[in-house]
Amino acid sequence: MSTPEQDAAAIRAVHDGWFAANVGLDVEKMLPFFPVGDGYLQFNLNGFVYHGAADKAKLWRNLTSVGVTITRIADLTEPDIQVFGDVALLTSEGEAELVLPTATGRLESSGATRFRNTEFLRRDDGAGNADWRIWHMHISEFAPEGQLKYGTE
Repeated sequence: MSTPEQDAAAIRAVHDGWFAANVGLDVEKMLPFFPVGDGYLQFNLNGFVYHGAADKAKLWRNLTSVGVTITRIADLTEPDIQVFGDVALLTSEGEAELVLPTATGRLESSGATRFRNTEFLRRDDGAGNADWRIWHMHISEFAPEGQLKYGTE
């Protein structure tokens, strides 16, 4: 049986490995951080929903085929990790730089894109093995700079 500290370290390693795979949209590096099968669910920064790691891999392969990539991604703050037995929640704030097509079709850097990230993990690889994997993720952009957080202040 692992300790809470060991679980938190294993979960952080999954998160860090997943972030590292984003640079260059490396599908083969990405796949081991998600369960096999269609159980994984992502609400992506692009506004679409992806079911299963194979669905996400298809997105990454299609993006790289037209030159889209992520050149940098990092946490802005230390991720918060909460472990509840064989499930865990990781929340973080991050920043990424993407290369995307412009209205003219030319590929250009997006500049810094700040985002919020929620990862729900289970100690289950989708094939019955007790390995930490990301089963659900929700990523969304930060509110635009200068927007009133409380509506009136």
